[in-house]
Amino acid sequence: MSTVFAVFGASISLPLGWALVEAGGAVADAGEAVSLERATIERAATGDPKAQAWLARRVLPKIRRVARALASTAADADDAAQLSLLEVLASIGTYRGESSLDAWVGRVAARTTLRHLQRERRKSEPVVDAVDRLAARDGGEPLTHALARDVQEYLDRLPAPQREAIVLHHALGHSLSEIAEMEDASANTIKSRLRLGMAALRKAVRRDRAIGTAEGRDR
Repeated sequence: MSTVFAVFGASISLPLGWALVEAGGAVADAGEAVSLERATIERAATGDPKAQAWLARRVLPKIRRVARALASTAADADDAAQLSLLEVLASIGTYRGESSLDAWVGRVAARTTLRHLQRERRKSEPVVDAVDRLAARDGGEPLTHALARDVQEYLDRLPAPQREAIVLHHALGHSLSEIAEMEDASANTIKSRLRLGMAALRKAVRRDRAIGTAEGRDR
């Protein structure tokens, strides 16, 4: 499990991987497993149907994890996951093994999901820069008490660029430079989105806590 948003005294728990699908019999050791995986990936890149089917099973849990973390609705997450799987299968030939397959798939899925969400936002509403919209001021003190709502509810209330930056950085572990590349924005813009998004989250939590305290006194 991965602990996220510890500043709230709560966490979003995300699955951290999946079992290796054995292709062609038992695997003797870790080195053989890596070699087998690499060989199967290379066959998938050439269009081998069985290798591509194995690859799809191998990466789908990771893709779904990324899509669900970034999308605010189940429908968007499902659509993004399908698009991401197609992108992984189409571009697997570019995977050189410089990072783990897990990490490479995560980057592809994040970029594809973000592009899908941006297209959907353009269809439904004007694109508004979250940094210009939000002028939240925050004292920065830790919020260690129980949350009044689920963390996801707080995230869903944020402007999409801020929510995406927080999830990509804190939940999925991407660096500022990686997020900047995915979002086609500067690192300073991503840093501002993170700062303002976290400030807005803290402000919402403090407000809910204050309301809960006041209601408790009134009873």
